[in-house]
Amino acid sequence: MSRFAKDGHKRVVRCLGYALTLATPEAWLDLSMILLARLSKSERAGLAYAALISLNPDDAHDVASLALFGTSRGGSSQ
Repeated sequence: MSRFAKDGHKRVVRCLGYALTLATPEAWLDLSMILLARLSKSERAGLAYAALISLNPDDAHDVASLALFGTSRGGSSQ
């Protein structure tokens, strides 16, 4: 992987590891900016899709709603 992956992809993977390790809202927001800078629209969509389908439908709905509208069904916001 390290020999053949694109440099931008390797940087994204490293930053994903940092976000997972820190596990703070700020780390996830920072990661989103890195994803925007380093990945194509279709690559970001693929990641979002994979993450959402890994959740149960109710949780996926809440996460997508929070990302798109700033609120989830339970009324929590960012």
